[in-house]
Amino acid sequence: MKPMLPRENNHLWGHQKEYAYFKQAVAQNKLHHAWLISGEEGIGKATFVYHLIRLILGTDDKAISRIKAGSHADLLVIGRRFDDKKNRLRAEILIEDIRSVAEFLRLTPAEGGWRVVVIEDADKMNRNAANSLLKLLEEPPQAALLFLITTHPNRLLPTILSRCRKMPLHGLSDQEMIAGLSVLSPNLPFIEQQTAIDLADGSLGKALQLLESGYLNIKDIIDTLLNNPITGKEIYAQVEMILQKENGFSLFLNLLTDAISDRIRHAVREGKTQFGNPSRTIPQWIDLWQKLLKWHKDTESFNLDKKQTLISEFNLVSEL
Repeated sequence: MKPMLPRENNHLWGHQKEYAYFKQAVAQNKLHHAWLISGEEGIGKATFVYHLIRLILGTDDKAISRIKAGSHADLLVIGRRFDDKKNRLRAEILIEDIRSVAEFLRLTPAEGGWRVVVIEDADKMNRNAANSLLKLLEEPPQAALLFLITTHPNRLLPTILSRCRKMPLHGLSDQEMIAGLSVLSPNLPFIEQQTAIDLADGSLGKALQLLESGYLNIKDIIDTLLNNPITGKEIYAQVEMILQKENGFSLFLNLLTDAISDRIRHAVREGKTQFGNPSRTIPQWIDLWQKLLKWHKDTESFNLDKKQTLISEFNLVSEL
C-alpha cells in the first residue's frame, strides 16, 4: 500500500482537544501568528497541522485538493532540502530556506486570506537560519501564520520558543491506534496489530514502520542482546540481518532504546540498583542509552557507516 502523505490524509486520529482549541481560536479571530507543534516521532504532528491549515485556507473541495497537491498559492512548506551530490537530505535547514519564507510572506495573499508557512523539523535550522526566522517572529507580516513542527523543541532558540504559541501533542490511545491501522494497514492480523501497538507507545508512524520492517526479527535480536552478550561473528550476522530490513537501522535504535528505557523504569519500580546481563547500575544504563542516541544521530547527520555503528553498539551493550 502506497504511504499516505500527511497533506493527503483526510483522517485525524487523536489530538481532538488541541484541534478544537485551534478551531475556536479561528472562530473568535484570535489566532497567534506562530504555533509550535511538538511531540514524539510518528504521532501525527504534520497530519494535524495540515488539518489546521484546512481551517485557515478553506474546507471546500477545491481548496483541499490544492492543499493535498501541494499547489495552494498561499501555502509554503519548508524543510531540509535534498542534497543531490550526497544523495540524501541535508543535515540542516539553511538561511536561504528561511529567506524564501520572508519573500513569500511579503506577497499579498492570492485568495485574500492568510499566507501560511510550515517549517518541518524546525529544530534542524542552523544558527543563521534560526536568527533569520527570529526576525520574522519579532515583526510578523500582516495575515501571516507560521507552524513550526518539531520532535525536539528544546533544541530551538529560547527566543523563538518565547514567541510561539506552544501546542504539544501526545501519543495516541490504543483505540486511536487501531482506527489508524485499520485505514493505513487494512486486513492486518489481530496478533500483529496488537504487538505493533504494544511496541509503538502511541506512535502510529512507529507502528507502521514496525509492520513494514520485519520488526519481530529485530525485536528478537534486541531481547537476546539485552539478556546475553553477543560477540564475535554472531554480531556481524545480526547486523547484516538488521540492515537488510527497510529502515532497519533506525528501527533497531528505536526498539533498543525503548527496551532499555522500559527496563530502567521496571528496575526503579522494583527498587533494584542494577540489572541486565552483563549487569550494570541504573546510571550506567542511562549513560549507555545516551551514547546509543548520540551515535545514531551522528551517523545519520554525517552519513557515517551504518554497519560500523551497529557493530559498535552491539559491542557496547555486550561489554562487561
